[in-house]
Amino acid sequence: MQARVIRNLVALSFCMATAYATSAQDAHRLYVEPDGWVIGMNFGMSDLWGNVGTASPIDHYNNSKYFDKVTFMGGLFGRYNVHPGFGLRGQLNYGALYATDKWNYDLAKKATSQGEDAYQRYARAQNAKDDVFESTLLMEITPRRLNPEGKNALKRGQPFLGLGLSIFHFTPYSTVAASQDWVKTYDLDLEGQGFGAGYPKQFSLWQPAIPLVIGYRWDIGQHVNLGIEYMFRYTFTKYLDGVSGKYIDPAAFAEHLSPSQAATAALVADKGYWYGLEPPNVAGNMRGNSAYTDKYSSLSITLSFKVSTRTPKWWH
Repeated sequence: MQARVIRNLVALSFCMATAYATSAQDAHRLYVEPDGWVIGMNFGMSDLWGNVGTASPIDHYNNSKYFDKVTFMGGLFGRYNVHPGFGLRGQLNYGALYATDKWNYDLAKKATSQGEDAYQRYARAQNAKDDVFESTLLMEITPRRLNPEGKNALKRGQPFLGLGLSIFHFTPYSTVAASQDWVKTYDLDLEGQGFGAGYPKQFSLWQPAIPLVIGYRWDIGQHVNLGIEYMFRYTFTKYLDGVSGKYIDPAAFAEHLSPSQAATAALVADKGYWYGLEPPNVAGNMRGNSAYTDKYSSLSITLSFKVSTRTPKWWH
């Protein structure tokens, strides 16, 4: 009888040990990304950071006008995991960017003089919109999975960081005078771009950018992953919002553009007068800060799928 009990206990212990080992292997298999491909999609809010808009990032979001026109960006990506803690991601995004000086409305009402920055921005009355197509290559690091055998590597939730290079194409728009009619502004040369000596050089609609990424991912199954990430792009152009330097004499538009383009450019370049907020600007008045380089960002939800692979895990 005792021998039978002992044999049963030994058998039960062996089964429990085997089950534990199997579950540990399954946990490792489920929650540590294998080397190989991951495909996914992303979608979220996008923001333009330029001369147009507020001076403070806090005021950018914390104003009564921000949610009047929210823009979005989304796309598809593929990531190759060289290691559970390191991967290379290629991504294509398409979306819109938007900014307006109306975001300064709350602060302008509180201004004690017309010389305050918020009032000056509001009185400028500029706005900007861009259609953006972007191609990106990123290096991603998942710090807690650099050691794939560590206990933190098995956790479902993982923070990650990314750094890379983007090439993007943008099409800038702005409204005409005080209307809601949007027009493309590239060919209007609102600050005299390309007019010759004494004017800014013409810029390209194709531009490079340096994207920085911080995010968090959750493994919700053997193959499916849900995440949230913030991607901030440093660009090398000052004209995402069409505002950078000085106002020019409207006569220069008539000299270098067609009659219809010249008439439209004059109505787009200096809007404050048409809103009744300030007199027409004379040539040479500051329209924007020429030392500022524009940026843009996105806050996105990601959904990805891990493609099965039978490649041996080389890090073992």
